[in-house]
Parts: sequence; structure tokens; C-alpha cells
Amino acid sequence: MNGDDGFAERQTLSVAMAAELDEALSQHLDKGPTQEDLTFAYWRPSAGHNRSTAVLCEVALPQDGERVLQGNVAFQPEYLRRVLSDLPEGAGLALLHSHLGPGWQGMSEDDIVAEQDRLAGPVWGRTGLPVLGLTRGTDGAWSARCWRRVAPHSFERWDADSVRVVGRRLRITWHPSIPPPTIPGSQQATVSVWGAEAQADLARTRVGIVGLGSVGSIVAEALARVGFTAVTLIDFDVLEERNRDRTAGASAADVAAGLSKVQVAARNVSEAGTAPDLGLRVVPEDVLDLPGLKAALDCDALICCVDRPWPRFLLNGVAYSHLIPVVDGGIAARVTADGRPLHIDWRIHTIGPENACLICQDALRRSDVALDMEGKLDDPDYIAGLSEEEKARFSRRNVFPFSLSVAAHEVLQLVGLLTGMQRVGGKGPQTYHAYPGVMEVLEPQCAASCEFAALTASARDLSGNLRKRKAPG
Repeated sequence: MNGDDGFAERQTLSVAMAAELDEALSQHLDKGPTQEDLTFAYWRPSAGHNRSTAVLCEVALPQDGERVLQGNVAFQPEYLRRVLSDLPEGAGLALLHSHLGPGWQGMSEDDIVAEQDRLAGPVWGRTGLPVLGLTRGTDGAWSARCWRRVAPHSFERWDADSVRVVGRRLRITWHPSIPPPTIPGSQQATVSVWGAEAQADLARTRVGIVGLGSVGSIVAEALARVGFTAVTLIDFDVLEERNRDRTAGASAADVAAGLSKVQVAARNVSEAGTAPDLGLRVVPEDVLDLPGLKAALDCDALICCVDRPWPRFLLNGVAYSHLIPVVDGGIAARVTADGRPLHIDWRIHTIGPENACLICQDALRRSDVALDMEGKLDDPDYIAGLSEEEKARFSRRNVFPFSLSVAAHEVLQLVGLLTGMQRVGGKGPQTYHAYPGVMEVLEPQCAASCEFAALTASARDLSGNLRKRKAPG
């Protein structure tokens, strides 16, 4: 790739769409067992460090006379002219059509002619982006590719590794070159609960864990034992003595050696993993810095294990704008003046399309984000002046048993997200009240005016939300 088309050299390719758009496409493209159909759509590039994603954002359905249906299907030149003239700023063009078979679809000669010969050049000339092609199978599986410009008037096919449909469930169709891994004997008990098909969905999904402290370190070990083969660890922090009572796998020797939290987690994951081949990526970066954000954009799903408002606010945007769902959790503990527990709650929720965002479900306050951005939450004098209730929000009081519970429920919600099994993950955000011992399940919705829901599939550049670093010197 030349690097001037929204994608970069040596990256993999994925395509993502919201479940609502997938449903609209299904209704249009499904014409029964003997008739194919097609439509154009618009997409936007989302660039991670190792992966480029084409995010489908809008469908441009054909009008009368703009396509020919004769068992197979072809578009008319006026349809292409119309959609190119209506092209949103910064968007690319995709051609989507149906095939009359299940699973990941190959390309017929007619398909190749349509995309490579009829579309690649005009679309490149109008958008500066590759034309994107998608094919839908009868079982709802998608295949995808784009056509890279390798020389003037010359375009080369680049197959996607995966196509992701993101809603209450994250459904991924994988390229045949990425088969499900073999299930080893060490995973037999796990597979006996939800089956080999679900295990294959879990194993191939790249999950990023943001924050490898008290909760994240446990989540990391749990994913390794369950059999996930693609895990990314993102954290910039160094292990301290005060972390040892809440960090899985940490030792006094690690503190003395000055190891980072991701180093400890990586060692623990490598030792605990049950998958024969573990694709572990260790990213010693802050998600509020560009390298950390880029690593997050490489993931299919994220688990947020940070307790600060600012990075959670950023990940809230990632979940909708870039169609990467985020499982988030937090602990709130209030104690009396003499240090006795008063109220202890923790909550776990999944955010992204078809789920309420952190703001709308009152799991995150804009005012707290502003305080974090201003550095107030690191100012002891400011914290001292807060009310007891406000202090409790920022106290970070936690013990290992609390972390165990939050981590367990985050992993269960992830399993539910990737398999669609509500009887494993639950059906909505969960809040646990340690006293009297009640799990409350809610199903909030985003407000009609929610800015995050409005960002869905926009692939918005979120770098303006990152930490501003001072230039050297």
C-alpha cells in the first residue's frame, strides 16, 4: 500500500458495521434462493497500529432502474454516478452484493470485473481510497476485500481477515485462512459449558485489556486460561509495593526489579495460557497517548480496567465511533471515619452500538472527566475539600476479593458479547450491592440527544481527546 489511501503498509484489513446497518442490508439483499442483489454504501477508514478497518457508515440503496436483476445482478452506470456525486466528505465507496450460498464467499469472474475493472479506478479518482467489496452469504456471513492501487491504472486485491457486525452481540466472520484453533485437552472443561463453536469465536477474537492493575491483571489470567489466543495488554504504569495485595502474579521481586504492570501480566498470561499458540501483544503505553490508542484500535473488543474518568471517556468514544465494544467495570467503596465499610458496590456493563454509553447510564460523569483532564484528581488539596460522597468516587478503595468479582463479571460479559449467550453474560448492565448481597440488572438506553450514539460508525479522529505532551526542551 502506498500509504496515501487511508491504509498503511504491512497492516491487516478488517471491516466493521453496526448491527442495525447489517439488518438493513439483510432486508435489502435477501431476495430468496434464486436471486442475488446489490447496493452501494459508504465507509470510513479507522487506522490502528497493525490493522486498518473499513467502517461502514451509510447505505445508498439503489433506485428504480439503477440495477439489473436476472438471477445474478449488475449495477447501471447512473447508479455509480449518483453515489459518487453524493459521497460524504472523507468517505470511501463500497459495493455489497449477495451470493446464493453460506459462509465466507469467493469471487466469480463477474465479481472481479465489477470491482477491479469497473469500480477501482473511478472510485480511487473520486475518493483517493480503495473501492471496498463485500459479499453476503445466505447465513448472514460476510466476506470482504479492497482493491489497492499499486501503480497508475493498476489495482491489486487485498482480502480482509475478518468482517465484524457489532451490536448487543459481536459477530465475526473470519477469512478461511484463519481457521478455529484446535481445542487442547486443557480446555475440555471450558468447552463442555458452551461448546466448540462458541470456543472458536472466543479464541480468535483479539481482546485488549486497558489497565493491568487489580482488575485487569485478573482478567488477563482468566482470558489466558479460557483459551483466548489473541490478547493485547495496554498499561504504562510501573508496579509498586502498594499494588501487590491486588495484582495477580505480582511478587516482591517484581517490585524490586522495577517491572511494569504489563511485564508482570505478560509473564502471568504466558504461564497460565491453555492455548498452544498465544498471540500476546504487550503495549507499555498510556491509552491517552497515540501509541496506546492505536493499539486499542487494533482490537475487536476491549475490557476497560482503569479507574480514572478521562481514559474511560476516551474508550466510550472508541466503542461507538470505531465499533469496538468495551466491557467496563468499577468499584465504589465508602468507609466510616474509623475505616469500617459503609457502602460497597461494583458495576459491570458493556458499551457500544445497541448498548447505553457510560454517560447515559450514569457510570461516568462529564464533570469528573473535566476534573481529571485539569489534573484536579491528583491534587491532594482539591481532594481534601470534596464532600465525603465525592471523595468516595475518587478514593480507589479496593481489595482483592472486590477485584476478583468485578474481573469475573467482566469476563462473563465478554463471553456473552462474543457468543450471544445471555445466560452466561447476562442481559444488561449489572450493579452488585455487597450489602445486603443483591445483583441489580438494568437496561438503560442512550438519550435521543446522546453525542456518543450519534458518533456510531463515524470512525472519528479521537486524538483531540488524548493527553497533550510537552515538546522536549
